[in-house]
Amino acid sequence: IPLPPAETQHPILDSIDARVLAHYPLLIVEGGSKVETRLGISVNMSLFKRNVDVIMEEVEYIEEQLHHLDARTSVAAISMFVVFLLTIRTFSASRVKALGGKRVVDMHALNNTNLFKEIFMAYLQAAVLEPVLAIASMGDKLDTQEVIINVFTLGSIFSWIWLVSDAFNFDDVAQFFKFHVELREERDKDPKRFWWFRLKEKGVDAEIEKKALTGSVQKDVALWFLLACIFAAWLPGIVTHRDVLHAYVIVFLWAIMHHSCRQATSWSAGYLSTFIFPSTALMPLEYCLPLMDVADFVEDLEFVESYREFILERTGVELIIEA
Repeated sequence: IPLPPAETQHPILDSIDARVLAHYPLLIVEGGSKVETRLGISVNMSLFKRNVDVIMEEVEYIEEQLHHLDARTSVAAISMFVVFLLTIRTFSASRVKALGGKRVVDMHALNNTNLFKEIFMAYLQAAVLEPVLAIASMGDKLDTQEVIINVFTLGSIFSWIWLVSDAFNFDDVAQFFKFHVELREERDKDPKRFWWFRLKEKGVDAEIEKKALTGSVQKDVALWFLLACIFAAWLPGIVTHRDVLHAYVIVFLWAIMHHSCRQATSWSAGYLSTFIFPSTALMPLEYCLPLMDVADFVEDLEFVESYREFILERTGVELIIEA
């Protein structure tokens, strides 16, 4: 019996390699339950189909196990990398001791850093929409892996926006200087009258501020997650380079900004240390940026001297201004 056209062939026969069909024309007999070749070899198709089903189940099981293994490899790599950085951050005694002494601030480099911050923030604000749109475009067919990657990417971008905004916003420093230097003197003249104006002790606040300037885990983790994602993308696993494209761009932009920050001023340890712990490079800027506000903040040379004494008392840094 000649084979029917390809579009009407038996579904089991369709799975047989086309080259075999070309060399050994098949005859369908007994209602399609058996296949017999020209050479007279009979094949029980029901048994053949059961064997194919078993093989496909084994293949699917192996693929599933490999997928889970890749996922575990990626998670383990990211976890180990973050734990390693957290361990380095914990032993911060050397960075605390390094904070202090004479530190130079280059006003021209500080202005360049402030300008590049706008480029950095522009990218972060544009990138924050993509993970949201990626999750929304999935509709009812949510991919757990893609959702997790996009949620963590979104959280990392939010962390960077918070970190950069905090570093370049000196309102809290200006407020502290106004309250604890100028208004404190007036309050101390008549403490009974201004009993409602409560200020922290200078010594206690200074210790807290020094520890904050040596790095903050809540702020540094923004970079750690991106580095861990890039590290995981180079390992066999579920994370691909396309998934961490934003991580590559943000780390690249941070490398440029970090170098710019180091040129403006540096209050902590070495170059690599301030790169891995972004808060140690960025947070000192909020003490230097008020010096750029010559219209409202800086009044005269005596005021600048008073502000330098405030920085020395609160952070232990004797600021040298180059302009």
